[in-house]
Amino acid sequence: MNENTTLAAILTQAMQLEREGHAFYLAAAEQTQAEAGRRMFLSLARDELQHLQLLDGVYRSWLAKGAWPSSAELALAPRQPLPVFPPVGLVAASVPPRTGELEALRQGIAAEESSIALYRQGLETAALPQAQEFYEYLVQQEEGHRTILQGEYDHLTHTGFWFDVREFDLESMG
Repeated sequence: MNENTTLAAILTQAMQLEREGHAFYLAAAEQTQAEAGRRMFLSLARDELQHLQLLDGVYRSWLAKGAWPSSAELALAPRQPLPVFPPVGLVAASVPPRTGELEALRQGIAAEESSIALYRQGLETAALPQAQEFYEYLVQQEEGHRTILQGEYDHLTHTGFWFDVREFDLESMG
């Protein structure tokens, strides 16, 4: 497979993943009872839509000009990171998560891992520095989404970890 064919395949698949991710996170937001969780899913849906727009721009530029757009055309400016800690007063710790919300988090984590794998494939096959920068940006974005989803899942399932940090240590207690 030559680079053009690989690029077209990755971009087409990536756009489909981002469309599905956007729709999934909107549906998850509708099904989530907790306001903080709903806002998290809506924020992820906005990010997926933004990724789709970036991918579409690259794809259209590639088709029209036969060249990768410049970094300036893509404007890969760092976004404000998603807030890890919800504002005070929004966490309803007494409300147990519904099974559907936990399943949405599991599915979201799996979807983000698929996107990360696809963008890493793009990164490995890209010859142009602009393409490498683009894929690296998308990998970082999706890794951030996965971290947020995993942290929320761990918190809701009371695993004792929150964002890979042990919340308590039973060995030191007592």
